[in-house]
Amino acid sequence: MELQLYFYHHEINMSPEAVFNTINNDEKLLNTIAKLTDIEYINNTQNSREAGTRGILQYNGDAVEAEIVQYRADRRIEMELEIPAGTLVTMFNIVPVEDRSEVTISVKLLTDSAVSFALYALKIPAVKKQFNEDMKRLEGN
Repeated sequence: MELQLYFYHHEINMSPEAVFNTINNDEKLLNTIAKLTDIEYINNTQNSREAGTRGILQYNGDAVEAEIVQYRADRRIEMELEIPAGTLVTMFNIVPVEDRSEVTISVKLLTDSAVSFALYALKIPAVKKQFNEDMKRLEGN
């Protein structure tokens, strides 16, 4: 089963390079995503952004295993995060529009559990609120 937890599609007053300046920098990400408190890379790589990069994210007090499955510099990053309920697929895509950017963010839960599906469906308003606040912080950087 697939559940769309979050979808964002807006123009923002930042260039793709400026947006990815935050996405590509662990310290800036930690300051932008409120519940993200640590990023630890598997195999001791640092600040890596390429397909196959794996790590452990400390998010909302929980350790979450993550892998970058697709990366295109200053344009797209897609990650899969393994959580007890299933797999979160997070995609962040940017299209340049003059000196601005058209940003699309999608977060989906893939699960075989009807209970997890129902529980996460109830979390959609909180997820949306948190991600929208994170986007405001990104634009403020």
